[in-house]
Amino acid sequence: MHWMRRYGRTAMVVATVLAVVGVVPVGRGVEAALWTEGAGSGSREDPDLARLNQGLVRLAKSLRPAVVQIGVSGEKGSDPNLPQDHPPLPPGERPKVGSGIILSADGYVLTNQHVVEQAGEIEVQLMDDRKFPARVVGRDARTDLALLKIEGTDLPVLPLGDSDRLEVGELVLAIGNPFGLEHSVSLGIVNRKGRALGGAGAFDDYIQTDASVNPGNSGGPLVNMRGEVIGINTAVVPNRRVAFAIPINLAKSLLPELQVHGRIAWGFLGVSIQDLSQDLARAMGFSETKGALVNNVLSGQPAEAAGIKRGDIIVAFDGKPIPNVRGLQRAVSFTAVGKQVEVQVFRGGKPETVRVRVGEAVSAERRATAAPARRDLGMTVEELDAEKVKKFKLREGEEGLVVSDVAKGGPASSAGIRAGDLIREVNRRQVRSLEGYRNALRREEAEVDLFLLQRGEAHVYVAVKPKT
Repeated sequence: MHWMRRYGRTAMVVATVLAVVGVVPVGRGVEAALWTEGAGSGSREDPDLARLNQGLVRLAKSLRPAVVQIGVSGEKGSDPNLPQDHPPLPPGERPKVGSGIILSADGYVLTNQHVVEQAGEIEVQLMDDRKFPARVVGRDARTDLALLKIEGTDLPVLPLGDSDRLEVGELVLAIGNPFGLEHSVSLGIVNRKGRALGGAGAFDDYIQTDASVNPGNSGGPLVNMRGEVIGINTAVVPNRRVAFAIPINLAKSLLPELQVHGRIAWGFLGVSIQDLSQDLARAMGFSETKGALVNNVLSGQPAEAAGIKRGDIIVAFDGKPIPNVRGLQRAVSFTAVGKQVEVQVFRGGKPETVRVRVGEAVSAERRATAAPARRDLGMTVEELDAEKVKKFKLREGEEGLVVSDVAKGGPASSAGIRAGDLIREVNRRQVRSLEGYRNALRREEAEVDLFLLQRGEAHVYVAVKPKT
């Protein structure tokens, strides 16, 4: 008792310390553990899962060195990567513009056209941190493809596969630089092939996947389990795990022409067309709904020269049956410019054959270049076709010219012109073609152009003073 009274406080302290020591992790004299340690390589592992896991690791390791970051400087527009609803990034973490694939050991790189379209200067960075200035060898807005060149040797490359053999349900890897996070890899499956977006244009033939793709992945590869590129990641549904890739077979068919000529010469017929409904076919005395109905023939274009008329139903082109509008668009586009082909039409209750020499489609960019440079009105004007009628929600059968784009802050914007406006007159002259539009513009730099526009059911005059 005397001992307890004398040393009681010290004993209590020691007892408290021992109690505390009693809860330290196993390995320091504690009986109970808070977790179970894995057995590592000695654990029982499913051999099939182990092989899959190891195979994915090896595949990613072999592919990543041939995927590049693409950055730009001196942009001529806003950052194409970040959607308006994108959350703000921390300071200093602005994402790279996009991704790309090294095609050849001497430095050809494939990417999306939209990745480099606003670029003043382009820089390509490899996984080993080497950086190269790049130049655009060729680009095509219709398919959103661009071919770049860097000056390198013995560069790692990715082999291209056959996207036609791709099956829905196949495992795929997406590799790129989402939000500037270099050489990220995600796994998914092919959800669907031949997916169309928006207005289902002639080249909407995307591979749909649920692999994680985000801004910055554009231009990067979608790869099958054989390590072959079968698609170019190009679009994503915001806030949804749905992404789209351009089939690599389309890219392979265009790369040689991009390398040699810098652009793609697309075939052009010069007609506005629409799909056939059962009622339309019945009203025209046609027994099927396959084919493309001509609702307008553009003046001075190959179709008019060949004798194609409004109301014709095009059922075959160059020996190939035409199922619908999209089928004709693709058939004509991939036909060599200048080639003479036979076109089978249904006209007046009977079939007829005409011969047409395919022309060349002129892009909006080249049209703008062809227009008088001193008349910079800050807008793009195009001839109407079925796709633009649908895009701008115009009435079917509308003809003439439409304003397809208006530059912010330019003369046309200041005058109140909007995308989707129809141009009926320029300087009191009725215009129905691009040639007529250009001829009607004033010639002197200081003169003002008078436009008569149709907007819905209303007509309005506007005066536009060109940029000097």
